[in-house]
This record gives sequence, C-alpha cells and structure tokens, in this order.
Amino acid sequence: MKKIILSLMLLTALVFPSGIFADAYSQGEVNYNISIDKKIRPINDSNFYDNIGRDQKVFVNDDVVDYRIVVENTGKDILYDLIVTDYYPVVNQIILAPGEINKANRQIIWKIETLNPGESKTFTIRAKVINSSTWNSQTNVVDVKNNNVYDKDTATFYLNGKVIPVTGNSDLVVKSGIVLSLSIVALALRKVARGY
Repeated sequence: MKKIILSLMLLTALVFPSGIFADAYSQGEVNYNISIDKKIRPINDSNFYDNIGRDQKVFVNDDVVDYRIVVENTGKDILYDLIVTDYYPVVNQIILAPGEINKANRQIIWKIETLNPGESKTFTIRAKVINSSTWNSQTNVVDVKNNNVYDKDTATFYLNGKVIPVTGNSDLVVKSGIVLSLSIVALALRKVARGY
C-alpha cells in the first residue's frame, strides 16, 4: 500500500509540478513608480526654477516663458502608455507644445509609449503672457498617469497689473509739423492779401 501511495504522489508531482513548486517560479514584487518635475524660466534667462517669486521677476504682457517637464521612471519595471496632461493658466498663449493643445479646456496632452526603469524624458512648452490685467500669481499644473502610477507638479509665477496707456499715433510729430506749416503759409497769404 505504501508503494501505491508513493507512486501516486510521484505521478502527481510529475503531472502537476506547478501546483507543488508554484512559489519557486514567482516573479517577485512588481515595482511601478513615476516622477514628474516642472520648472519655469523667462526666455532671456538660462536657468529653470521650480517657481518664480515676485521678488525675482514679474511678468507683463508679451513676455515669453519656457516650461521644462521631466518625466522619470523611478521604479524597477517598464511603464507603458503614460498620459501627460499640462493645465496651463488663462494668461498663457501656447507657442510650442509637445502634444495636442485643447484651447477650450486649456490643456496640452501627450503620450509616452514606454519608459524603462531609470529612464527620463524631457519636454518643453513655450508660452507668451497675455491678458495680465491684475497683480496675482498664476500656477501651471502638470500630471502624468497610467493604470498603475500617478504624479503631479506645479510651477508658479507672478503678473504685473500695470497697464501701459496708449498715447496716440507715432506720426503725431509729422502731422503737427504739417499743421504748423499750413498755419504759417495762411498767415503769409493773409499779410500779402491785406497789404500789411
């Protein structure tokens, strides 16, 4: 009887080896992790900053600003189908973007197909400041996600609420010269006509 039981156990081990040694074939713990970093710089500056404070630079209409976004796989497994969404403030007019611009929702969306462990990808967004009618801060938000990971970061800057008044046409001097010349001619003609 012992031989029959031993034979059945041996036969079971040969026919169904995964049931007995399942933990020997485990791939281990899955480690998904992502990091996103957003920085900002004025177009005439060579450095990027996490935020630009009021004491550092105050932006006005038509100033150009660059945003640098770095997405890094900080885990130990490959990440697939990452969606990056940038939510830009109403005072930015987008000049250059790495993805599709949705002006109605003020979003830029793009996809990263794969990102290997330790790999990072860098993207640049260029924008122009418009409608800076009040003193206030503006925050630009970006996030990255797929089914397994999520991260977000922000970059803040300040606007100048001063509005430069319009002073008139640039050819004001020319027109004033013409009126003055015509006045002198009219006075000379009057003097000749009256004789004095």
